[in-house]
Amino acid sequence: MQTAFAHVDSWIFDLDLTLYGPEANIMAQVRDRIALFVERYFNVNSDQAHKIRHNYWKKYGTTLGGLMTEHAVDPHGYLDFVHDVDMSLLHPAPELRDLIAALPGRKLIFTNADAPYAERVLTARGLDNLFEDVFDIHRMQHLPKPAAASYHALCNELAIDPQRALFVEDSAHNLLPAKALGMKTIWVNHDVEAVSSDLEQYIDLEVANLTGWLSSLHAMERII
Repeated sequence: MQTAFAHVDSWIFDLDLTLYGPEANIMAQVRDRIALFVERYFNVNSDQAHKIRHNYWKKYGTTLGGLMTEHAVDPHGYLDFVHDVDMSLLHPAPELRDLIAALPGRKLIFTNADAPYAERVLTARGLDNLFEDVFDIHRMQHLPKPAAASYHALCNELAIDPQRALFVEDSAHNLLPAKALGMKTIWVNHDVEAVSSDLEQYIDLEVANLTGWLSSLHAMERII
């Protein structure tokens, strides 16, 4: 590609709210399932469960992190439970599939979810068998993005040169460690997250949706 991304040979994508939009309501379902797990585990009411969920998320980066650290909860059983959501609002995206497939180089998923859930999402979107690998929360040793150690683990395990990589993500704060490593960074902005001026320097490009940006990228290549 004869663009600012001509050097990129590893295209790394977040999963939720990056490969589909917020209208699918998947993450709201996941949050409710997390609260239900907490409600049952601690035998508390729904309001108390949501407070516990939120407090662990703030303190540890994920509710799972708090449950594992403070209560030795099994991550596999927990993730099986919270990811038991209705995928029917996700629809195949053939245009997105073609645009990603046409990118030169490796295509990878980097997600705070687990691989079985990621595969369900990819299948529902018609993006299955498109990505070389899914680097999930288990392979991060349960240290979720934006923990810098997980970005290093991703690059080390998958032999990624961060200077030749690009990371696409809907959570702007998750782009900071990627940029610090030398990756190009793309923020998919759904207008739900305010970004400070300090964080803006870690974002190379802000886009409204992934399909539109990739379409423009390929169109620019054809013109050049």
